[in-house]
Amino acid sequence: MNYLESVLLGAVAAITTVGVAEAADLPARTAVPVAYVRVCGAYGPGFFFIPGTDTCLRLSGRARFEGGYRTSYGRQFGTNLGDTAGFQGQMRINLDARTQTAYGTLRAFARLDAIARTGYI
Repeated sequence: MNYLESVLLGAVAAITTVGVAEAADLPARTAVPVAYVRVCGAYGPGFFFIPGTDTCLRLSGRARFEGGYRTSYGRQFGTNLGDTAGFQGQMRINLDARTQTAYGTLRAFARLDAIARTGYI
C-alpha cells in the first residue's frame, strides 16, 4: 500500500499545482470599459463624435443588386440568338461631417456612387 499511497499523493499534488498555475493567469481585476464611440445628438440621428475632436460624423449609404434573364429569338426559322442574362450592382456611400465654429456650423459632405453592369440591363 505504500506505493499506491505515494502515487495518489503525487497525482493530487500535480492536480493542485495545475489549478494554482491556471489561477495565476486570471486577471486580478477587470479593466474599465472605454467609450470609443460617443453619440452626437446635435445634428440628428446617426451622428457620432470622431474620437479626440469636436467633429460629428455620419456614415450612411445604400446598396442595390438586380438580375435579369431574357430569351431572344430571331425572325428567321431556326435562328436562335441565344439567351441573355444581365446583372447590375449599385452602391452609394455618404460621409457627412459637421463641427461648430465661431462663424456657425462648418459642414463637409462627400458622396460616392458606383455602378457595375453586365448583359442587357
